[in-house]
Amino acid sequence: MNLLSQLRQRNAPLYYAGIIHLVAAGVTMLLILFSQQQLLGINIWIKPFKFMISVSIYLFTLVWLIGDIQNKRYVRLFTWQIILCMGIEMVAVIMQAARGVKSHYNTDSTDGIIIYALMGLFIMYNTVLVVTLTYRYWRDSFPSLSRPYLWGVRLGLLLFLIGSIEGMYMSSQAGHTVGAADGGSGLTFLNWSTQYGDLRVAHFIGLHGLQVLMLLGAWLGNRSAGTSRGTYWVTAAFLLMLGFTILTYWQAIHQIPLLSLK
Repeated sequence: MNLLSQLRQRNAPLYYAGIIHLVAAGVTMLLILFSQQQLLGINIWIKPFKFMISVSIYLFTLVWLIGDIQNKRYVRLFTWQIILCMGIEMVAVIMQAARGVKSHYNTDSTDGIIIYALMGLFIMYNTVLVVTLTYRYWRDSFPSLSRPYLWGVRLGLLLFLIGSIEGMYMSSQAGHTVGAADGGSGLTFLNWSTQYGDLRVAHFIGLHGLQVLMLLGAWLGNRSAGTSRGTYWVTAAFLLMLGFTILTYWQAIHQIPLLSLK
């Protein structure tokens, strides 16, 4: 059975939600190629493309994680609420790009403020849902899972929540650049500022460190047959990524770019 078949078997609704986001990413990639419209100095469809890729990875990750939860009622409620949250985010980001305006930090008009507030509300609700999943992974023993993998999930979910909190701080600042307005010179594609602090770096590491720790835990679990040595390596990787998250956050709030190209 290939990976896609396994994902579909573990949670079909979340799997198809991930596929829809991948299709949306493909459409926005084509729009990048054929549209010359820009916003904040970059092609207006780059942000929706990055957003769709990131959310699809997130949804496929949840497909795998929720597949090991035995409470069917919880799984059903969690699944459809996540799909609702991410669906609203997808529609809002694409709709605002099509209108030629910002989706995040948009205080330029009444409808922009309302849409951004709605997005923020559902992202916060999504975070609450992940808190409930994190609680279940820390509470239950999951005897069928290897110890390195289980600790990769537990610590990865904690790192995800730290990245989410940093995202809330970024939202409260009404922008991701520290020391200047959003826009300006940035790293290719990622567009992280090369002249000022950028809060998106720590946010990215926190959110996607989950996948790194899960994969590392799975690999070590297979190699070490669930011994404590694999768990130690997962914990060390978590501490390293946590330290890097804190470091890049510190850099950002002190107006220091990840890579300075002044």
